[in-house]
Amino acid sequence: MIAHVESLRVEAGGRAVLDGVDLAISEGEAVGLVGPSGCGKTTLALALLGHLRDGARHGGGQAFVGGRPMLPKPPPDVRGRLVGYLGQDPGLVLTPYQRVEAALRLAGAADVGEALDRVGLPPSFARRYPHQLSGGQQQRVALAFALAREPRFLVLDEPTAALDVMARAEVLAELRRLRDHGVALLWISHDHGALEQLVSRTVALSDGRIFCVPDPVAEVPHRPSTPDSTAVLTTAGLSAHHGRAQVLHDVGLTVSAGECLAVLGVSGAGKSTLARCLTGLHRPSSGTTELVSSPLAADVRDRSREERASVQLVPQNPAESLHPRQTVRTALTRPPKVLLGQRGDAAELLRAVGLPAEVADRMPGELSGGQRQRVALARALAVRPKVLVCDEITSALDPATQAGVLTLLDDLRHEHGLAVVFITHDAAVAAAISDRVLVLAEGRVLAHGPTAELLARPDDLPSLLALGRPTAEDPCKI
Repeated sequence: MIAHVESLRVEAGGRAVLDGVDLAISEGEAVGLVGPSGCGKTTLALALLGHLRDGARHGGGQAFVGGRPMLPKPPPDVRGRLVGYLGQDPGLVLTPYQRVEAALRLAGAADVGEALDRVGLPPSFARRYPHQLSGGQQQRVALAFALAREPRFLVLDEPTAALDVMARAEVLAELRRLRDHGVALLWISHDHGALEQLVSRTVALSDGRIFCVPDPVAEVPHRPSTPDSTAVLTTAGLSAHHGRAQVLHDVGLTVSAGECLAVLGVSGAGKSTLARCLTGLHRPSSGTTELVSSPLAADVRDRSREERASVQLVPQNPAESLHPRQTVRTALTRPPKVLLGQRGDAAELLRAVGLPAEVADRMPGELSGGQRQRVALARALAVRPKVLVCDEITSALDPATQAGVLTLLDDLRHEHGLAVVFITHDAAVAAAISDRVLVLAEGRVLAHGPTAELLARPDDLPSLLALGRPTAEDPCKI
């Protein structure tokens, strides 16, 4: 037995996050851990790393790796060599001013090229900085980081959440290889299809206790919309570069009030760069953007407060929009004060995204990944935007939370005329939420049309989306 948990209790905010949890994992065994957002999955994973979130307290029991107790502080030689960890937010592993090569060498990788190859990335990525990687590429680098010292036990928190179908297959293949070589895995995921391919058994957490595995969540019902004919956001001839590499080529799109446009593509197709161009966080090299038929400055610093409020980004990584040392209340009330000169109602915003009012007084580090994502959504909604740009916002959510967020977005655009640009690599999610779909491949518009026509058979899309996958010969696709 490589890892086990005995009667573990962890408390936070006066309640038990984990309440008498028992779990054992053998050498070479792959165990799946599922459950709704906030149920304690990440807390259990961190306990096996000998770490508790801010505000959490060890209330009893113990977590062991290799027979050694991990709480309250792990032995110095356990992390990295005996147990590795890949969290939900890969950007937190990578230093913004450090190249991938330097990060992997510090993590203990003997051969950087080999470390990248095992997660499906070409050796040339070693010279890149984190901001030159897409979210999916960052996640694969973070996995290489976790594997650098060949640990015997690997804790994975949503490892395939931000990956397209091809990258997901590559990561699953690497994890199977590790398992076949005796590496034990604890895999937190809401991706039941991936779990079925890899794990030998699955356990579920609910209210801090281990239970039987729940049934999959039903599909989100899709309500066809009749959007206003007035274009809210329009781009024409949009091109963008990262250094010398061109990552967007002549992209044009239009989204109207009450409409959802899905931007679909594999990791590295240019989706996140497009999102940042729309919100003024990345200056395009050419092209124009208009907000309700008026020119919109390329740089967010040149936009008026009203324009900044009108186009809001909900990023893939909530850590990008939530200050780790500010309460949720501050995160929700400061934007409307700065941009609108008004006081926001934190409790009302939290209720709108399905969170209790008491979350307002917590720090981001005290929340689960799904809760942080909903807070990030509430923060964007606080300034009553005309356009919401959502960058892979459901990729790290469990099925129940994902369904709730999609339903919420559907309600917002139908009831308040909110225009939504929904960026995703998941064709099924795009089919559930959007009216029209724009497919990006290698930074170019590959296809564009009504969802009912373009995604009539989402399972047929992998070969189409594969056209956007970076290769060793041409690795500079972001």
